[in-house]
Amino acid sequence: MQKIILLLIVISSFAFSLFWNLSAFDKTILIDIRLPELLLAFSVGGLLGMGGGIFQGVFRNPLADPYILGVSAGGALGATISAWQGINIEFGALLGGLLTVFLISIVSFFLMDNLKILLFGVGINAFLSAFILFLFAVIPFYSVQDAFFFTLGYIPSIEIETALRYLLLSLLALLVFLPVAFRLDALSLGDELSFFSGISPNKEKFFYIIVISCFVSLFVAKAGIIGFVGIVVPHAVRFLGFRLYKEVLPLSFILGGSILVFSQGLAKNIFSPVVLPVGVITSIIGVPAFLYIVWRYSVVRS
Repeated sequence: MQKIILLLIVISSFAFSLFWNLSAFDKTILIDIRLPELLLAFSVGGLLGMGGGIFQGVFRNPLADPYILGVSAGGALGATISAWQGINIEFGALLGGLLTVFLISIVSFFLMDNLKILLFGVGINAFLSAFILFLFAVIPFYSVQDAFFFTLGYIPSIEIETALRYLLLSLLALLVFLPVAFRLDALSLGDELSFFSGISPNKEKFFYIIVISCFVSLFVAKAGIIGFVGIVVPHAVRFLGFRLYKEVLPLSFILGGSILVFSQGLAKNIFSPVVLPVGVITSIIGVPAFLYIVWRYSVVRS
């Protein structure tokens, strides 16, 4: 409780100094442009960081996350088709993400090997991303730049009310999973141990993946496919010494959000006035870390 009160005092003091007595021009820049962008970037990054931690625990694979396994690409493809057909984009993203999860679940039942499942997910991710680019090429009201930004991930300009809704949605995801953190700890130790801990591993793994995939798909509909946040951030948190999911989930949320806000700042300013897709920055930061994780994983397996 003391930590929460201290955090609220810090946030209040920052808000007071930022928003008190603003001119009309400052208000436009800060409240109508930069603050919504910051809130959306933090929400997306936080959800992806937390989602990667959940995928890695449930699949018991340090390389799993919604991006690598193709769930983000499935959501993006659903959103693209929905926009083309005039259907609600969020609904299409949700449907696309869930269909991808069902496909991976069916395949994982037959493959029974984490590395093979991961490679299958990489293939699905590549196929769906290529199909999205194909649709952007044939749909007349889309441009190449639209495809470039959506498939690499970007933070769009939105109203402050919309940004606050996404922030609340990401916090809701965190609140949904925090009470079951100890069950994620058990699942990450294997089916046998989780079963003797009173957990039904197959049912709960499927349920948790479905729920987090729904949240991820909704954010993909707004920000496109942003890679490597979900895989790198949980490992960074564990590298700092936090192993239990009651610590990994909130810290991955905060670190993922902070990294995406930082990446968005670089994307907007490094070649200003040209704005890069934020996914370009996260990939440049994330790929070396991903390769290091792959190397460590291969050492452990051998």
